[in-house]
Amino acid sequence: MRLLQLILLLLLIAKLDSYIIHRLTDIVNELNTRLLTRTNIVYCKRCKLLRNDSHYLQQVEPIGQLVFNAPFNASSLGGELDKPVLFVVAVTTPPYLWIKSLEYEFQHSHFLFVLETSMESEDSWLQFIDHAQQLGYVKLLLHTPHNGNLYTTKMFPKAQLLPSNVSYYLDNQNLFDNMLGYGIRVASYHSPPRSLIYKDEKGQQVFGGYYMRLIRDFVKARNATFVPIFTTDASPQDCTAALVEERVDVCADALAANREKFSLTNAIRMAYANIMVANSQPLATYWYLLAPFHSTVWLSLIAYIGLLVSFMSFIHWRRQKRWIFSKFLLEAIRSLLFTGFSLRDLRGRERYILFVVVFIAGFIFATFYLAFLKSLLATEVFDKQINSFQDLVEANKTIMMDEYNLSLIGKYNLPEILMQLIEIVPMETLIASRNSFDQNYAYILFSDRMDLFDYVQQYLAHAHMRRIPINFFFLHAGFPMRKSWFLKDQLSDARMYAFDSGLLQKLAWDANFETMRVGWMDFFVTEYYEAQQLGLDYFVMPAIALGLGYSMALFSFLVELASRRICKPVATEPTVE
Repeated sequence: MRLLQLILLLLLIAKLDSYIIHRLTDIVNELNTRLLTRTNIVYCKRCKLLRNDSHYLQQVEPIGQLVFNAPFNASSLGGELDKPVLFVVAVTTPPYLWIKSLEYEFQHSHFLFVLETSMESEDSWLQFIDHAQQLGYVKLLLHTPHNGNLYTTKMFPKAQLLPSNVSYYLDNQNLFDNMLGYGIRVASYHSPPRSLIYKDEKGQQVFGGYYMRLIRDFVKARNATFVPIFTTDASPQDCTAALVEERVDVCADALAANREKFSLTNAIRMAYANIMVANSQPLATYWYLLAPFHSTVWLSLIAYIGLLVSFMSFIHWRRQKRWIFSKFLLEAIRSLLFTGFSLRDLRGRERYILFVVVFIAGFIFATFYLAFLKSLLATEVFDKQINSFQDLVEANKTIMMDEYNLSLIGKYNLPEILMQLIEIVPMETLIASRNSFDQNYAYILFSDRMDLFDYVQQYLAHAHMRRIPINFFFLHAGFPMRKSWFLKDQLSDARMYAFDSGLLQKLAWDANFETMRVGWMDFFVTEYYEAQQLGLDYFVMPAIALGLGYSMALFSFLVELASRRICKPVATEPTVE
């Protein structure tokens, strides 16, 4: 009788083991099929599952499998596996150290924890679920083979274990539409137009800016709670420090990738930077006389006048044995101004030949010069524009930047020619100088902030600052997020949909207007294209021309006086024979 009972007990144990294995196999097969899993990773350290692994592995449908009985290097393994991945982890107690050793490499994977013993304390597993959530692992299932139960996790408002099945788990995974007031910590600092913090007319705190509003809409759509965490400074480096210390979940800003310190939303477009420099300044009115022609033309004209006056003076000397410079200089200038000339001091055929040559040259010069001068007087004329990095170096404009932009130089290759112009200043100094449009400096701005400065100057007839039309610092920027945050994929999708629908651009336009409305920057007084009365400075030009004419006349007089004294024959006394 006892022998029969022993045999029945052994058969029951064997049957129970077979049921446990079949039940686990069914769960794994259904998960693999429904999730389109490419790889299974089985982790079992000194547990019963590996004792029966031959039965378990043989019954699982063919798929890539890795079996570990000791911790493994998740960083090197994560990039080599076919995705998606399903973990089957056999444990007796919550594996805190093991899940931390994964180093955020498998946050998109699904985890099936197989409890080899009964769940003695549900609270210990709830604490583990909360811990896993803080590390970004939210796709969790618990299976208790001794009773065949399967449990799924509910995160909000606090961690819970719910009896479930594979279908219920798959239908409710990644559903964060109702987070029941769960707090999302957002690093908040003033960085227009991306983030604005101010008080409205009722004295209530307002969090504006187009990236801040997008995050607030994201939080609101999931019935979560927006929890602003104020940083000590407006620098992105404070945001980075807060993410590393896990004091915040996300920053309402766009930063370049830094895999060692934080995660970034998926790339949706290439960002780039430009250098903002002073626009060309109006040309002083006393330069208007020289403005119509290039310097090479003026040098050629001076050479022409010199040769013409010398040639006519030489002909006059050959004919009449007398040098005349001032008269011929006046004739040459009058011909160029086309105000009438006669060359009366010349005789013979030379006079008519030279008259034709001087007439043609004077007509061409006077026509072009007066036409250009009239157009310049009717419109405003400006200095040479800075259109290249070489022009910037020649203008010796210092590029003012902060520590964050300095950190981008080595990674994204600032042109070597600009390195000599860089000056590192505190963020407060940079913002004060940039917002006041200090034209003594140049500034590096990314496209969205450059659009803000263009928006400020839209009512000016001639902008104070402009961008050099050369793009550099090409990079993918996005929301910086805590590496262990479990909503990284959801925020990436929200940003992508906002960009694709045009909502992000609309929020950026609204943020530019909001920046003006709250007084962080002010519009310039509108400038109109209209005729204006001549000021006193416009009479400087004819005064200079008059003074130049008198100076030339005086110079010619002195030259002729000196030449007459030098060439005057010496009187000799008569001799008496």
